[in-house]
Amino acid sequence: MVRSLNPRDVPGHKNPIPAAAMHRGVIMSSAISGAEAGTGNYPGSLESQIELAFRHFRSILAEGNADPQDVVKVDLIFRNLDDRPLVNEHWLELYPDGASRPARHASVSSHMPAGCLFQIQFMAVVEE
Repeated sequence: MVRSLNPRDVPGHKNPIPAAAMHRGVIMSSAISGAEAGTGNYPGSLESQIELAFRHFRSILAEGNADPQDVVKVDLIFRNLDDRPLVNEHWLELYPDGASRPARHASVSSHMPAGCLFQIQFMAVVEE
């Protein structure tokens, strides 16, 4: 049976979906944005949104009893692909060892919610 993951410190979605879902040791996230947990509002700066999104990413992993080394794929969605280097500080904090980083893909979307400048999606595998 699928188990929904909804950490209390991660803002909920407007649609009836969880922050992530777990089944048979696989965790797949929904879109993780840099919205503020209490209000659901997006900070004005991209840097703040990226920092919050990575904080939410960690919270979702913890809710699934996973850690960054259980992640096998990360998708980064930007409004502007030129902003990709702003993620590297957070990426290197999670994955300092170049020999044990998950796959990563960046793309552009103009279909994110109003005010949203960045999103993360991931897949992780944990032992049951």
